[in-house]
Amino acid sequence: MDARRPSRWFRLNLWLHRWTSLVATVPFLILCLTGTVLIFHEEIDAAMGVVPTAQGLEDAPHRPLAESVDNVLEAFPDERVLSIALEPEEHPGVLLLFTGPKDAHGFETFKLRFAHLATAQPTEQGVDTDKTLTGFLLELHAQWFLGPAGELIGAAIALLVLVSLLSGLVVYAPYVKRIAFGILRRGRGPRLLQLDLHNFIGALVLGWAFAVTVTGFLLGFGTIATGIWQNTELAALQQRYSGDPVDARRPPADIDAVYAAALRAAPPGWHVISVVYPDTEFSTNRHFTVLVGGQGLDERLFRVALVDAENAQVRTVVQLPWYLKAIVLSQPLHFGDYGGLALKLLWTACTWLTLFITANGAWLWWNRRRKRRPAPAGAPA
Repeated sequence: MDARRPSRWFRLNLWLHRWTSLVATVPFLILCLTGTVLIFHEEIDAAMGVVPTAQGLEDAPHRPLAESVDNVLEAFPDERVLSIALEPEEHPGVLLLFTGPKDAHGFETFKLRFAHLATAQPTEQGVDTDKTLTGFLLELHAQWFLGPAGELIGAAIALLVLVSLLSGLVVYAPYVKRIAFGILRRGRGPRLLQLDLHNFIGALVLGWAFAVTVTGFLLGFGTIATGIWQNTELAALQQRYSGDPVDARRPPADIDAVYAAALRAAPPGWHVISVVYPDTEFSTNRHFTVLVGGQGLDERLFRVALVDAENAQVRTVVQLPWYLKAIVLSQPLHFGDYGGLALKLLWTACTWLTLFITANGAWLWWNRRRKRRPAPAGAPA
């Protein structure tokens, strides 16, 4: 047996690396391009005026949340509030209100409205998120314009990329034994130089690519995981704590009292992330669903509090199941939302390097096939 002949394990991984990479090349290029833009979605939305600012009132004392909600309902009498959210880092001084038609129970057709916390006055601006540039790109990046089915396609693409990364690591191992890491063999033809660049840059971004690919795979099951939670644990809560329904548009309990009650039930130092109104797909017919989170990782591992819409009493506080925690933690890691601008710039650099090795790998395959084709009859030798 020829000792120089590659092992069957090596040949299998070489085949896997080549073909999973080729199949995933075009969709992965699209994901990299759209992902690069989405890393800066907050900055882009702000520059395009999609999300209003507090216009110098960020640090002014806040009016009660109930005033903002009432003013929005008065300004838009044909809508109801589905949920509200406070995002002091991303949208300081502004209350976000997700609204829908009066009879809406789901968030499929929601509109995002805003109110200044200092004045409790709604802005004239409302946002259909799917009609903004970042909303359009997010729908392409996350769902391929196919809804939940598109998320599964994204998960399949992520799986192909993951197999490509792992098999590439096996293929690269013997290469390192023969050639020092980072050596670029110039003057020996463009293909050899491109191969060295492919291996070197691939090794540099391997850890980042692995993290982004795994989180992208998990995010592809976000809708399914949420549906499982809705039909199991949330359904059990809805059945256990159901009661006489309340006016979902104007519940009896004051929203500020609901907010304060949820904070009292949360661990010290935690804060309210969002409040879902009664009679939606994520609440009961008489309870608010309040999401509370802490700092750092705890901010993403939020807990769910059910607060009675009649008297603002907390009925229960539960944690998310492990599979939803994994998906919730994946999103900021996937888009580089953990460390401010510096991490976003790092994510962008890694994305563009990955773009290069993806296109470069496709060129290496095409160049090799081109050289293997027999010369046409009559062609000069």
